Amino acid sequence: MSDSPQIDAETIRRKRLAKLQGSQPEKTVQPTDRSPTPSASSQATTPTRSQPVSPSSSISVPASNPFSAIAGSSSGSPKINIIPVTNKTATPTGTASKSAANTKQVEFPTWADVTLSQVFGFTLKSEGSGKLIYLQDVATEIEESGSAPKLSMETLDRALLARLTEIPIESPFDYLLSCWHQLDNVRRTIRGTDPDKTKKNSVLSEARRLCSGYAVLAVSMPEMFNSETPVDLVSLLLEKSDSPNALPLEFLGSMIQRSVEDETIEDFIAPVLEKLSVGLRALTMADSYQQYFRAIQALVVHKPVATVLASMPTFLPSDVTAVTIELSTVLGPFFRISPVDAKVANTYFANAKERPVSDMNSAVTGLRTELATIQDGLAFVVDKIVRASPESRERMLQYFAKVMNLNHKRRAMQIVPGTVSTDAFMLNITAVLNKLCEPFVDATFSKIDRIDALYFKKSDRIDIKEEVKLDADQHTFDDYVAERVEGAPNFISEVFYLNVASHHYGLGGAMHNLGQLGNDIKDLEKHLQQLETEQPNWINSPQAALLNNTLTRVREQLNSALAFQYALNASLQDRQSMSRSFAFLMTMATWLVRLVDPEHSHPQKYIKLPLTAPCPETFRNLPEYFVENITGFVIYFSRNYPQLLFEQTHVELVTFAVTFLRMSSYIKNPYLKAKIIEVLFYGTLSQPAYKNGFLGDTLNSLPLAIEHLFHLLMSFYIEIEQTGASSQFYDKFNIRYYISQIVKCIWENPIYRDKLEQESKVDVDFFVRFVALLLNDVTYLLDESLSKLADIHRLQSELSATALSQQERTEREQSLSASERQATSYMSLANETVSILKLFTKAVPAAFVTPEIVDRLAAMLDYNLDALVGPKCTGLKVKDPKKYHFNPRELLSDIADVYLNLSSESAFILAVARDGRSYRREIFVRASSILGKYSFKSSKDIDALTKFADAVEQTKLAEEQGEEELGEIPDEFLDPLMYTLMEDPVILPSSSVSIDRATIKSHLLSDATDPFNRMPLKLEDVIPNTELKKQIEEFRRSKRSKAAEVTAAAGAASQIDADGDMQMTD
Repeated sequence: MSDSPQIDAETIRRKRLAKLQGSQPEKTVQPTDRSPTPSASSQATTPTRSQPVSPSSSISVPASNPFSAIAGSSSGSPKINIIPVTNKTATPTGTASKSAANTKQVEFPTWADVTLSQVFGFTLKSEGSGKLIYLQDVATEIEESGSAPKLSMETLDRALLARLTEIPIESPFDYLLSCWHQLDNVRRTIRGTDPDKTKKNSVLSEARRLCSGYAVLAVSMPEMFNSETPVDLVSLLLEKSDSPNALPLEFLGSMIQRSVEDETIEDFIAPVLEKLSVGLRALTMADSYQQYFRAIQALVVHKPVATVLASMPTFLPSDVTAVTIELSTVLGPFFRISPVDAKVANTYFANAKERPVSDMNSAVTGLRTELATIQDGLAFVVDKIVRASPESRERMLQYFAKVMNLNHKRRAMQIVPGTVSTDAFMLNITAVLNKLCEPFVDATFSKIDRIDALYFKKSDRIDIKEEVKLDADQHTFDDYVAERVEGAPNFISEVFYLNVASHHYGLGGAMHNLGQLGNDIKDLEKHLQQLETEQPNWINSPQAALLNNTLTRVREQLNSALAFQYALNASLQDRQSMSRSFAFLMTMATWLVRLVDPEHSHPQKYIKLPLTAPCPETFRNLPEYFVENITGFVIYFSRNYPQLLFEQTHVELVTFAVTFLRMSSYIKNPYLKAKIIEVLFYGTLSQPAYKNGFLGDTLNSLPLAIEHLFHLLMSFYIEIEQTGASSQFYDKFNIRYYISQIVKCIWENPIYRDKLEQESKVDVDFFVRFVALLLNDVTYLLDESLSKLADIHRLQSELSATALSQQERTEREQSLSASERQATSYMSLANETVSILKLFTKAVPAAFVTPEIVDRLAAMLDYNLDALVGPKCTGLKVKDPKKYHFNPRELLSDIADVYLNLSSESAFILAVARDGRSYRREIFVRASSILGKYSFKSSKDIDALTKFADAVEQTKLAEEQGEEELGEIPDEFLDPLMYTLMEDPVILPSSSVSIDRATIKSHLLSDATDPFNRMPLKLEDVIPNTELKKQIEEFRRSKRSKAAEVTAAAGAASQIDADGDMQMTD
């Protein structure tokens, strides 16, 4: 083997001792070549940790030249005589402090000699005290130099080194620590009035410094002192603070300082840090982990230690993975200590279903308290690292970025076990980053301008290449980041962007995993219920043993899953931690609004909408998770822990929502924008003591919301019609349901009702488009709802009245279950949509009777009125209709309200009269009877409904008479879709078909294509067919003229007949 390790060790020895010696004042003692006499090694004693070291124990001393013992191997070092000296009048060893306090004032040199001798247990005088060791060779050297052989600040280093290096001591470290304690005791006995106080303190400080310096060598190079027992500094650090064996923090600090002065800090402390990390790997929060946290916190308060920690190879190995980073990095085991651990969860929440609620709540409280302590400790360590030096700060940022970049798969739909970091680890990382962000997360957003919008043009620390961007494709993003900007991001920007990523991969991933765990628990419960139900059938079968094992295993899996769910929930729903996250996310929301503000002055100067500038590059190239973090957090807590949200202010959240829904084009993904709608929906849900939810008051008071909310809700109602997804047809109903709930919340505010009327007048086409889609939804949802109810009625009848085979019964039960699910969903949506239709037709009735709307509206209402009270209404009778949210009388009342709201509009009366498919006067009579009988309508409303039916009937008779006048209409005059006489024919450019303008306008409201060839079509592209219009008008005039002539001739003939009859009578 190579000798190089030995050579390196000797070099280190020389360096350390040279540093130690070189830091002392210039010596007056000169080394000599005297040959020492054999040492009295046989008189040595060896102290232990359980029995404190007595400094006066007989031990070996070095040769007169201390460096000669270091330069060569210890086995070949020369020896000197050590002579124990006794004196009955001497002060007993270990009573240095008493002696210093009780003796009369003595000269300072004498005090120093006596005190140091009693503390360290050796002397340079041949006539000593007690059991002090006489270091003869050192004393001789001093005498030959012309000085008195006394211990002093100048001679102590040489004497102490001699004391330590000759005869092996079992624990030199314990000896030095004991001396250090005694020196501290002496220091406390020095009176404030002592004229030599300053000099005495200097001597004691130097002595303590020497103790700590040599203690460093005892730890890192125990062979230097021929010690057979290595110093386990980690064990001392892990001792409880009240233990007699605990390492004093001041002594630790002094050791660290000496190792820094000697430039040996890395060799001294890195192994200690590594051993702490390795020792913690096997522990969980259910074990005694606390002393490891205390130890590392005690170490990193010293900047050199924090710097060493960040520079260690195991701080961030190059080959680390998402899994190994929790164990193989020096900080990983600390970050993974959490209640989100199977062992911990089973300790805190075993048998969760059987335990009292109070017991579980108590466990949750205790767990959260301990988690807060853990996360505070982690934040303390990280804070010390980032403050230690620019290099350690950079390494800490690299560590966090590596965690994010390794864990992209945590947001995958299906997570492969063993490929990502745990929720425990990631949640602790998020908690620490939240604390790092606290200095700039303030209520006034005073430092928001420090967040660098050009971060991704300056740094590629955080990998977002594969992330979907808000409004940029991959090519656009690549071009954007290719234009680099000089300069490094500031620290605020670094931790801001890291925390945004951590909320996505860490907190967001944990929320996603909790949802998956909930699904798994449901599956286990269903499986367990099935096994328990079928148990009587197999209990005596040959498979009983196997199935019993399965039953036991499923129960254990369920209990473990429930325990883990409790643990994860307790962590996620910790009020203090999540309040920090909410505050950070609101800072991010405000920053996003500021980013798109053309003046970049929000919130100090509030943003004004709508924005006229195009979407800024800095915004459109951000990952979608910048928005998703906010929506996901609020939606999760709205569903699971709404109390947290009621405790916050929400101006920032509402401003964010209004801004990016009003400027909808800034976000490409319609489903991401739908999440913002969902936030507003949950925010307006009524809660106990909060009628309008946690956002209602803000929506009703914030000027930005009052000005823009109604428009953006209608706009998104229209936008969500086309999402590009295969499921878009069904997706839109849920989103529009959310919109209807938001509208109902704000409807009581008269300002919003005025806004609706304003919208109907300012942009008529926009409002008509909205109304058309609302009408489409009502039509479809009511049709599907009533159809599914009819299916339920039929299936329930068949199951109760028909003798069916088992297969037939199973098939019908499955069909019934499917119809029930669909009916419940459709009916809920239909009720809300009809409710909105009722509100809007009352507020702005004229908007619902435009030519492109009114006929469809009348037909829909007539059809559903007939379904509810007509001959087929008995087919809707089902068992427990409330189960499906079906209240036929209430629905009938809402439909009647729509009729009443529009009853004074002549266009609506005409449209109802023209509905030849469903309108019959008797259904209005029937409806009025039911509504009056069950007091759903007042007598005034019943009278109004009757008068409306009378007006429709009169109009119908007039219309029928007009149709008779026209007679047979040529096909070329008929609308190809409605088969009615066209009023304003236009030519469709791609198909060349002539169609009535009102018909194609109505069609385009819900489908922007030519109905005859599905080619894209806009209303402005149609061509007026003026020639055909003239022919139709001529046809009308001709028919009416002939009808008038016939009427006149018939009148004349009647008069002649009447005259003739009269004559005949005469």
